[in-house]
Amino acid sequence: MDNRVGTALALSLLSYFPELSHGGYPDMGAFLDEYFSLPCSERPETMFSGLCADGVSGVVQAMKVLRKRKRFRDMKIVCDSSGSRRFNSFCALCPESRTAYIVIGGNYRVGFYRSGSGVTSSWCDNFLGAVQDVTAEQKDILSFYDRAVSYAEGYRIVVCGHSKGGNLAQYITLMRENAGICFSFDGQGFSDTFIKNHRRQIQTYGGKIVSIYPGASIVGASLIPIPTAKRYTVRERTVRRGVLYSHIPAALFDRHLRLGKLSGSETFIQKYVRRLSVRSIAAAQIIPFISAESGLLHIGRALQYTFKDEPRRGLCELFDRDALLMLMLFLAELPLAVFGK
Repeated sequence: MDNRVGTALALSLLSYFPELSHGGYPDMGAFLDEYFSLPCSERPETMFSGLCADGVSGVVQAMKVLRKRKRFRDMKIVCDSSGSRRFNSFCALCPESRTAYIVIGGNYRVGFYRSGSGVTSSWCDNFLGAVQDVTAEQKDILSFYDRAVSYAEGYRIVVCGHSKGGNLAQYITLMRENAGICFSFDGQGFSDTFIKNHRRQIQTYGGKIVSIYPGASIVGASLIPIPTAKRYTVRERTVRRGVLYSHIPAALFDRHLRLGKLSGSETFIQKYVRRLSVRSIAAAQIIPFISAESGLLHIGRALQYTFKDEPRRGLCELFDRDALLMLMLFLAELPLAVFGK
């Protein structure tokens, strides 16, 4: 794997700072210098800090290493998602390698917002992607990509992102002929409807997608992967322990920002999560008294409210009839998915 994959992962990690994606910084060095000029208590945090503090998870260590690398510091930020609450995304140019990195990230810090396709949030969009052909954020991200790529004339295009950003980066690559290689880090898959409706794009452009997962992936392994994409696993021994912790982008690095050894085979956890998610959705869609889309929307809202420190409102969303039925179906599938295909 070439050096671009490490750069793409580092940039995808930094997309979890909305301050970078909306701050109008001229280059990476300006953001990193400002970050380390602040007292620890005043530094911005990633969304993962509630699970594991950035100083413990490896985020801060990664930024210290990046700050010392001139090639990384000199990357020009020529376009970002200022003016939009929907994404934490930016385009960074590396003059040394003539590569433009279009870095895609969702936005989990804001509440619900109105996109071009209705009221949504990144949490809701994640769940709706299990049943919808194309989600609101997938539709809307194309306009950002088109704007970003206009600043990259003469550069090789790399599209990348982590988690939701990885899913959106894959979508862009399938829908835009001018997209170059795509690096998706623990980015989830797509609905059965999407895979069936976009066979031509998948066959034509899917080979440009490189999906990389931690061994204990519970996000990227969900739903249906792009069948023509290249898929690799960072084996469990190279990833810090803990299933939830493994989803933090910094867990794929060692302290020197070296990506763990890659394998072309899947782990049991990845296979199990994929079977569980696909079986649960498929079962919900054939049961006449369950609206899978409504249930998933309420579950997404529940998580949105919970992470906004409104657990009571989140709990109310889970008491929606369709949400409860979806959760019961999911629990029923837990043991069955062990033996599924």
